[in-house]
Amino acid sequence: MTLLVHHAEDSGPDTVEHVLELLHGFDTAMLVTHTTDGALHARPMAVAEVENAGTVWFVTDVSSPKMVDIGMEPSVLLAFQDSRRYLTVSGDATVVRSPEKIRELWKESFKLWFDGPDDPRLVLLKVTPRDAEFWDTSGMRGLKFAVRAAKAYLTGGTAKKEEDREVHGKLGS
Repeated sequence: MTLLVHHAEDSGPDTVEHVLELLHGFDTAMLVTHTTDGALHARPMAVAEVENAGTVWFVTDVSSPKMVDIGMEPSVLLAFQDSRRYLTVSGDATVVRSPEKIRELWKESFKLWFDGPDDPRLVLLKVTPRDAEFWDTSGMRGLKFAVRAAKAYLTGGTAKKEEDREVHGKLGS
């Protein structure tokens, strides 16, 4: 992922690796676009693929209202969530009409929406990341955070922000 680290205290390569690890762990995202009247609109999208550089691919219908939104304003937000991990990615969306790439990314589950990889309505949506932000209290990160939070609570203090870098981080310009 070619993203810059927002905060100097963040450790660049570790943060980038963690964002990529999180990104590869989700199979659904909320795609947020700007509508023609300036409102924000979110809809769930099945992730077709996440590339090692952080690019996220989706399949969609060429006649979908989101295509109008993206044609007018390609800047989008992807929001990912499970019970202990949250990730947002801001980036630029591009419509890709490559039959080869469609066949490469085709999954049998896409038959819920399309007749097959040659369905003329089927196009790809490629989101190239610009910024990312995560909150992760899973696994050992969550355990360490819980210990720090309990200690802060019991002593009447607050959790030290610099210790939360494993739990929360930002990447981008």
